[in-house]
Amino acid sequence: MGWFIILVLVVGAIAAYKYRVPLLAKLTGQPQQRIQRAIDRRKDKP
Repeated sequence: MGWFIILVLVVGAIAAYKYRVPLLAKLTGQPQQRIQRAIDRRKDKP
């Protein structure tokens, strides 16, 4: 049973990472384009 809970948490984390832009936009009330630009800016910094 414990492995099932861990599996659900891992799958949930992967899904949250994959859909992070729409999730963050919904949570913060910001447009998705603004969230995506902020993520892209962080990737460009060394």
